[in-house]
Amino acid sequence: MNVFQVKLHHIDSGNCLITFETVDANNKRYFNRFDSGGWYTVYPSGGYWESNSRVSDDVVFEIVDGKGNVLFTESNGGPKTFLTHKEQAKKVADEYKEQNSCLSTYEQWRDWMLGAKEACGNTDYNEHWLYTCSKLINREVLMKYQHLGLTFALTKDANEHTICNKQYTHVYVAQILENFDFQPCVAIVGYEFTENQ
Repeated sequence: MNVFQVKLHHIDSGNCLITFETVDANNKRYFNRFDSGGWYTVYPSGGYWESNSRVSDDVVFEIVDGKGNVLFTESNGGPKTFLTHKEQAKKVADEYKEQNSCLSTYEQWRDWMLGAKEACGNTDYNEHWLYTCSKLINREVLMKYQHLGLTFALTKDANEHTICNKQYTHVYVAQILENFDFQPCVAIVGYEFTENQ
């Protein structure tokens, strides 16, 4: 049995895979793990990280964080324990929703907001009405966590719509990008709003 300790190299969400590199700097090797759970060898060439051949079932990968702590152990021949960033964010979101069952879904919030759009006689695109016409009033970070060396936050934003003046709160998991104002949403947790507003 061969064991490789690997750490995150980069994420290619468009191809549903994550590239890992071995921790051993003297004998650097790369592997792709598809979201489906399959591990493949990678021979980088000219900035491309295409998968080559499927790794044999007896090879074990120990996925470590920046401090060398083993977070997950996987192989092509064993159970899949690894959580992608989105899977970890969904887990955090689900745990928060269990303790805050009063949150509305995205669909409920969307219908509520679009009802105001119709009442105002607004003819903009729905996406423009829903997102561009809202302003942030307050942002509260409920918790932060690390996953594979990246930082994420469970975030609660209070917003007000600039045309219909409806107020609502959006709870979501965001990836924290240092030196950027934009923090991409990884998982929607839910919304708080008053129906008769």
